[in-house]
Amino acid sequence: MTECLGESDVKELAESTLAGFDQEVASLPQELCVPFNQAAMRLEGELLTIYKFVVRIVRREDDLEKIARWWDTMVFQCDEFAKRLQNLSLAHPNCGADFFNDRVLDLRNKCQRLRQMHS
Repeated sequence: MTECLGESDVKELAESTLAGFDQEVASLPQELCVPFNQAAMRLEGELLTIYKFVVRIVRREDDLEKIARWWDTMVFQCDEFAKRLQNLSLAHPNCGADFFNDRVLDLRNKCQRLRQMHS
C-alpha cells in the first residue's frame, strides 16, 4: 500500500510542478530572457527534488522489479519535464533554456541506465 501512495505522490508532485511551470511561463513577458531561464532552472530543481525522493525510496527497497518500476517512473517524469523545456527552447531559442533541457535529458539517461540495471 505504501508503494502505491509513494508512486502516486511522485506523480501528483510532478503534475503540480508542471502545471505551475506552464502557468508561470504563460505569464512571462515575451521580450525578456532572464525570467524564462529562472523558470527553467526552477523546473530542473523540482525534478531533482523528485529524483532525490525516488533515490531514498529505492535505497530501502529489496525487490528489483519494484526498483526498476521506480526508475521507469523517473524516466517518464524526465520525459515530461524535458517536453516543457524543449517547448520553451523552441518558443524562445535565444534565451538558453536548452541548457536546462540537456541537463534533464542527462538525468533521464541516468534513470534509464538504472532501470535497465534493475530489470
